[in-house]
Amino acid sequence: MADNGGARRRSGRRWVLWIVAGVAAIGAGVAVLGIWNLPDRMYPPGTDGGAEARAALQGGLLTAAAALTAVAGALIALDETRQANAETRRANVAADARERAANLNTHVRELYVEAAKLLNDPDNLGVRLAGIYALERIAVDSPADQRTVVEVLSAFVRTRSTDLVLYPPPPADGQDAPSPVRPAADIRAAVQVLGRLPLRDDVPRCDLTGATLTGPASLVDLTLTDANLAGAHLVGADLAGAHLVGVNLTKAQLDAANLSNARLDKANLTEAQMDGVNLTGARLGEAILTRARLHEATLIDAKLLAASLSNTWLDRSDLTRANLGAANLTGAQLGEADLTRAHLGAANLTGAWLFGTNLTLTWLNGTNLAGAQGMTVGQVASAVRADAGTRLPDYLERPGSWPPYDPLVGGS
Repeated sequence: MADNGGARRRSGRRWVLWIVAGVAAIGAGVAVLGIWNLPDRMYPPGTDGGAEARAALQGGLLTAAAALTAVAGALIALDETRQANAETRRANVAADARERAANLNTHVRELYVEAAKLLNDPDNLGVRLAGIYALERIAVDSPADQRTVVEVLSAFVRTRSTDLVLYPPPPADGQDAPSPVRPAADIRAAVQVLGRLPLRDDVPRCDLTGATLTGPASLVDLTLTDANLAGAHLVGADLAGAHLVGVNLTKAQLDAANLSNARLDKANLTEAQMDGVNLTGARLGEAILTRARLHEATLIDAKLLAASLSNTWLDRSDLTRANLGAANLTGAQLGEADLTRAHLGAANLTGAWLFGTNLTLTWLNGTNLAGAQGMTVGQVASAVRADAGTRLPDYLERPGSWPPYDPLVGGS
C-alpha cells in the first residue's frame, strides 16, 4: 500500500513538472512571435522615438523567450535526471536483494551442514537436540528447504528408533541384567518438530515407515496439541497417555498402536488405519473418525461423546463400557463388536450394521436405530435401558416393557 501511494505521488509530481515545462515552452514561443509582430503594432514607423521603443521591446521579448526556453529545458533535464536516479535506485535495490538472497542461501547451506553434523553426533544427546532444533529453524525460515528437513528428520527417527543400542540383548545365564535404557528424548523431539512444522504445498508431513516407536523410542505422554500428522506412519507406536488434542491424523497409519488413556478430543482421524489399535480409556470427545478402520480395536472405557463415526469400521472391536453419547454412528460397521454396558444415549446408528453385536446391558436412551441392519429381538431384549426416544428398525417389534416411541423425546 505504501509503495503504491509513493508511486502515485511521484507520478503526480512528474505530471506537474511537465505541465510547468510546457507552459514555459508555450510562453517562449509566444515571446518569439511577439518579437516579430508586437513592436510594429505598438510603435508604428514614424512614431516619435518609435525606433528606440521597438528595439527595447524586442530586446525584452527576446530575453523573456530565452529565459522561458531555459526554464523549460531545465525542467525537462530535471525530470530526466530524476528518472535516471530512479532507475539507478531500482537497479541497486534489485542488486541488494540478489546479494541478500545469495547470502541467505549461503547461510542456510552452512547452517544445514552444521545441523546435520550435530544430528549425527553418536555420543551427546544435547548436541543431537541442538541439531534437531536448528533444522526446525531452517524449515521455518527457508520454505524451499522444508522438504529436505522433513526427509532428514524422518530418516533420523527411522534409523535412531531401530538402533540396536536402544535394545540391548538379554543377559546370558549368570550375567547381571543390563541397566535400563533411558527414553530417547531426541526421537521424541524430532517427532514433535515434524508435527508442528508449517503446512507447505507438496511437502509431506513425515515418513516414519519402518520406525519402531516402542520401548525406549516410545512416545508415551507425548504432547502434540493441534499438530499435523496427516498420513503419518505410526504403526505399532506407543502413544499411551499422549496429549493429541486437535491433532490432524487424517489417513494416518496407526495399526496396532497403543493410544491407551490418550487425549484425542477434537482430533481428526478421518480414514485413519487403526486395526488392532488400543484406545482403552482414551478420550475422543468430538473427534472425527469418519470412514476410519478400527477392526478388532480395543476401546474399553473410551469416551467418544459427540464423536463422528459415520461409516467407520468397528467390527469385532471391544467397546465395553465405552461412552458413545450423542455420537454419530450412521452407517458404521459394528458386526460382532462388544458393546456390553456401553452408553449410546442419543447416539445415531441409522443404517449401522449390527449383526452379532453384543448389546448386553447397553444404554439405548434416545438412540436412533432406524434402518440398522442385522439386529435381532435377543439383542434388543439384552439392553439394560431404553426410553420413549429409542427408535428401533421397522422390522423389529418394540418390547412391551419399553414405553411407546415418541420422536419428541430426547436421549439421556
